Amino acid sequence: IPLGTQLSYFVGWFRDLIRENQKAGVDWRDVVDGLRPFNQKIWQNWPASAKRRFVEHTKAWWDIHRHRMAPEVYARVTEAVQSGRIRPIAGRVVGVTPGDGFAVEVQSRHTQRLETFDAARIYDCSGIVRDISTSSNSVVRSLVDRGLARPDPLRIGLDVSADCEIIAVDGTVSRKILAVGPLTRGTFFEIDAIPDIRVQCARLSKRLLG
Repeated sequence: IPLGTQLSYFVGWFRDLIRENQKAGVDWRDVVDGLRPFNQKIWQNWPASAKRRFVEHTKAWWDIHRHRMAPEVYARVTEAVQSGRIRPIAGRVVGVTPGDGFAVEVQSRHTQRLETFDAARIYDCSGIVRDISTSSNSVVRSLVDRGLARPDPLRIGLDVSADCEIIAVDGTVSRKILAVGPLTRGTFFEIDAIPDIRVQCARLSKRLLG
C-alpha cells in the first residue's frame, strides 16, 4: 500500500488494484474490504493537501463503495424506486429556502441545470459535519467556545492526539478530556462504524487502566 502519496496517485493505484483483482475473478467489494485494516494509517500518512482534496472531491465516491447497504434494505429501496415512491437524483444542494416546508435547489451532476423541489422535511445523511464548531451538541460547543478544544485542520471533528486526547486552542494536550468515535475523524477518519470505534475504545480503556 503506497503511503504518503498525493491523492491522485493513490486513487489510480487503488483502481488498478481493483481491475487486476477483477480479472482474477475477485469481487471488487473484497478489495475495498481488504483495505479496511489500513484505512486509518493511509489517512494519517497523507499530506494535508491530499486529505483536503479527499474530503472535498473524493469522499462521496469512497462512501458509495465503502459503506454499502444491507441486502434487505437494498430490496426495499429498489422496490420504492421502481414504484416511483423514491426518485434518486445525482447532484448537490445549492440552497434551501424555508417557508411552508422547504424549497430545495439542486444542481444536477455534470451540468449547470438547476431544479427546485418542495420538501416537507430534509434529512442530511452526508455523514460529515463541515464545521464542528457549529455542532448542535452542547458539550462540543461548550468545549470549543471555552477554548478547551479546537476543530481539527479540516474542521470535520475535534483536534485530538493519537491517544484520543483533546487539544485546546493554545495547543495544550488534555490529560483528562478524551474523545472517541466520529468526533476524532480528523485524526483517524475511518472511525464511524462500530467495529472501528470498538477497537478505539478497547485501546483507550487499556491505557486508562494502565
